Amino acid sequence: MAEDDFSTKYNPSNYKTNDRLYRSYRLSDLNEGIEKLELNTIRFPDFSCNWSRFSEPADIRQRKYGLPTDGCFSFSVDKAQYKEMATPCHDPLLENYSHTEVRQLTPEEPLTFEPPKRRKLSSHNWSKTKRLEYRQNIVNNMTIELEATA
Repeated sequence: MAEDDFSTKYNPSNYKTNDRLYRSYRLSDLNEGIEKLELNTIRFPDFSCNWSRFSEPADIRQRKYGLPTDGCFSFSVDKAQYKEMATPCHDPLLENYSHTEVRQLTPEEPLTFEPPKRRKLSSHNWSKTKRLEYRQNIVNNMTIELEATA
């Protein structure tokens, strides 16, 4: 499988722990005065990113509904896999081959498992406290790649 073969769909085991995941944000997503992302900006479970293997931060602005004023932050795959609560899943779109969804895992599922898209978890759902901890982990370990301007 060639890395530049855009017909290939990768699985969670193809991600390297130091690969970066890019996510957009808007100026309104920052806490006033402290320039830190609001925790509720990180949706968990399941949120979309771009994979650094096939993307760069500026591509965030080219996505559907993207704006030229959008900012971009990144975090590493190992941070996305925090306490084995979630794992990145390659979910290429026609207009965005790098599209990745960070999907929630149940406690029994390994990091290499690809959870189905939009699955509903009831009894295996992580507690509200754990989901908040997950979001805080992302905010604490993110890097601003592009500043939002509006």
